[in-house]
Amino acid sequence: MSAEPLPDDDQGLALHHITVRFGGLLALDDVSLRVAPGRIVGIIGPNGAGKTTLFNVICGFVGPQSGALTLDGKAFRPKPHHLTRRGIARTLQGVGQFSGMTVLENVLVGARSRKPEADAWAALERCGVAEHAGALPGSLPYAKRKRVELARALAAKPRILMLDEPAGGLDADEIRWLAELIQGAQTTVLLVEHHMELVMSVCDEILVLDFGKPIALGTPGEIRTNDKVAEAYLGAAA
Repeated sequence: MSAEPLPDDDQGLALHHITVRFGGLLALDDVSLRVAPGRIVGIIGPNGAGKTTLFNVICGFVGPQSGALTLDGKAFRPKPHHLTRRGIARTLQGVGQFSGMTVLENVLVGARSRKPEADAWAALERCGVAEHAGALPGSLPYAKRKRVELARALAAKPRILMLDEPAGGLDADEIRWLAELIQGAQTTVLLVEHHMELVMSVCDEILVLDFGKPIALGTPGEIRTNDKVAEAYLGAAA
């Protein structure tokens, strides 16, 4: 189910029956998902549902016990140090910046084109933190540091932008700004987030996990009215 028909080809990222176990813990249980180019796909669920584990599988930090990934219809075996060249950028739940480097230098780490400084400046401008380019990240308020994190990911000009709880610690005005940024990203976005209003307002489709098991996949409207989701996540949050 999706907000609009998906293209009838193999373009984009796909997870096929992914299962991950950590000892006796079943972290992901037969999870399949297709992320078509240009879509904004949310992944939600209670704490411990497997959302970050799914991100870690896509990034190559965790290998599945069974299942496979494909990118544009071809086998995809991700390695963390190859993500940028494959066009994948990810932000962290908090802020993972180099404290001894300036904001600009931190963002330059993410740039991968032949004009990295131009891309870094463009990303800083886009995220509204260009005026802090010469500052150390630790001197900035938390919300500004989150913007720097986004700028570093955008500087890579990714084909797939993975956002891991980007709204964490942000106020209402910052979250509205974040929603506009995501919707205007002009790239594929995978979003893990607990802020339901943000998820419902920006996503084309949403995958819901509960104890590692996919329990629903659909448009925001379909997810809002799904009884299993209300019981497992939305009801619990309320």
